[in-house]
Amino acid sequence: MIPMAFDEAGIPVFARPSLCIRLFGGLEVEGWGRSLPALARQPRTGALLAFLALHPFRAFSRMALAEILWPELDPGAGMGALRAALYRLRRGFRGLRFPLRVDRARIAFAPSTPWWTDVQAFTLLLERARKAPPLQARAALEAAVALYTGDLLPDWEAPWVVGWRQSLREQFLEALARLWRLAEEMGDLPEAERWAERLFQEEPTRVEVARFLIRQAEARGDPEAARRVGQRYQWACRSRGIPPDLNMGFEPSWRIRPSAPLGRLLQALETLARETPVFPVAPLRQVLLEGLVQTAEEALARGAYREAAPWAMAALALLTPHTPVEWAWRARCAVDAVADFEGDRARQAANLRAMLRLARRMGDPTRRAEGVARLAYLELQRGRPAAAERLLAAAEAALPLDPLHRALLRRLRGLTALRRGWFPTARAHLQAALALLPEDAPAAHRAAILNGLAVAWRHLGDYHAALCLLEQAWDLLPEEERRGLLGALIEGNRTLFRGWAEGPSAAWGEELEALVQAAERRQDLEAALWIAAGAVRIYLRAGDGTACARWIDRLKTLWSIAGDGFEGPRAALVLALAARARGDIAEARRWGRRALQGSRRWGRDDIRLLAMALRRRWTPAARSEAERLLVRVGWEAWRAFWEETPFLEPPAWMAPRSGALTAAPPPASRCPPTDTAAPRSAWAG
Repeated sequence: MIPMAFDEAGIPVFARPSLCIRLFGGLEVEGWGRSLPALARQPRTGALLAFLALHPFRAFSRMALAEILWPELDPGAGMGALRAALYRLRRGFRGLRFPLRVDRARIAFAPSTPWWTDVQAFTLLLERARKAPPLQARAALEAAVALYTGDLLPDWEAPWVVGWRQSLREQFLEALARLWRLAEEMGDLPEAERWAERLFQEEPTRVEVARFLIRQAEARGDPEAARRVGQRYQWACRSRGIPPDLNMGFEPSWRIRPSAPLGRLLQALETLARETPVFPVAPLRQVLLEGLVQTAEEALARGAYREAAPWAMAALALLTPHTPVEWAWRARCAVDAVADFEGDRARQAANLRAMLRLARRMGDPTRRAEGVARLAYLELQRGRPAAAERLLAAAEAALPLDPLHRALLRRLRGLTALRRGWFPTARAHLQAALALLPEDAPAAHRAAILNGLAVAWRHLGDYHAALCLLEQAWDLLPEEERRGLLGALIEGNRTLFRGWAEGPSAAWGEELEALVQAAERRQDLEAALWIAAGAVRIYLRAGDGTACARWIDRLKTLWSIAGDGFEGPRAALVLALAARARGDIAEARRWGRRALQGSRRWGRDDIRLLAMALRRRWTPAARSEAERLLVRVGWEAWRAFWEETPFLEPPAWMAPRSGALTAAPPPASRCPPTDTAAPRSAWAG
């Protein structure tokens, strides 16, 4: 028996072992100074060598080996596979010393020359660390962790591999945890944080690691990093069905208020103004206000909302009735940006109302229009599209605006109609916005209008017209805008609509997977829900059960996390449709009820109508409500839905009728007209 011996770094004592076998991350064999890739490429040969190398100097009967390695084969076929694997293994080691000892009954891995495997080195180093004092244990653990370059044979799913893989992974995670604790006990906090980060990447559901990383981030004054850790922990727990520990304080401790030094400075100014009235505090306050606003605006221009928040809130605290209106407006714009980013809707609403009062004092209709647009968008985020429409319609009718701002208000009205599911009205508003937009307007404004118009045309059943508009929008965007949120939205819509127009394919599925992963990385769960729901609908229509089941599981996971949001009702409706397609009426009803509840909360008339259409029994009141919704949603959208869902039959009294359409869709060979103005009464529905 040739023993294995290692130095402190886990390297074999032998300068060059005759045989090296690596099993972490995939099978690699090196014999006598040259690589033997053919052994790893042949699954049965590699399985025989890997299994025996994991049990060195242990003899197995031929029958036991065949049953362990190929349990799916009958005994005769298993023995034949074993003989073939042994033959190929001998050929692979031709000219080299064969590491197996084989007789008529038994086979064992028993090299007669120095040998090394990473699994044996890993386990021996962990054993050494368990018995060593802290410094030596830390060195041994670091060497063991360095050997673990990936899970054991990750491409193999044989039962014997799965058991070994899970056991070694648990040992690896325990080694990382011990390294973290040893570094923390020794007072080496940066090193402890490094190992905790590694452990958190491998196992993000460990609450004690998340707590430690949050404490470290808060100690160095980085609340954004603390929040990212908390969000990732909650995401990982919910995606794996584990109840997260909600008492971890993931919310930032400051909740967009000035930092302590700024607070002390503001308090000193107030004390000075109160105790020394003759001192000219007002000019000092104004200079400080201008510096705070400029600093906040510079941070916002870089996208550093967290950095801008304390400066903006300190500027807000300095505002008085005598502050120049221009600087007051700039300060409140900065506060609106950081409050919107933080999701502090109450503070945002109060600030926007103050902005509207300030715009009236300024007598500037453009500023009033900007304030109304911000407040309307806030109402949309709150799920109150009717309030948003009232604000926008009143501002458009009352304010003397230039064409650019009139176009932007009309675009917001189109977005409001899209959110309600009133697709003919949305199309009219967006076409009017496009006609009003000046030629010299920023390209991003035109691209955003074209994107909304494409969504309206897609829901009205003309995929080719929608794709044409999206191509125009993409070509208009500068390179830096394509990497932003608008670019991601246009790219996601373009990929989805191509699936509706051309049907799914393997390349299309890979693009969709990449889009969902990108949305999850930037924590845009609404976009991830939208894409996953569209994928399920497209695969349902194509009849691809395997891909559909995979995306249904993905959609259920996303819904469990973000089902309360705006896209939650759509996801619930799609899951109801999937359940109906496979004949599970009880589950379809459950998801249908969730879709109906969410659509009422968010004012989504299209989802509400379609969820009602899944019913089998209709009361007179429900039928009357559905008829009213159908007029608003549009017969074109109604017909498109039933054409996209061939496995469902529409109610007889609501069957799509070509003669009832409000307008025929445009030819698929050209883009839809974009210069038709919307009638003033279009919103009346």
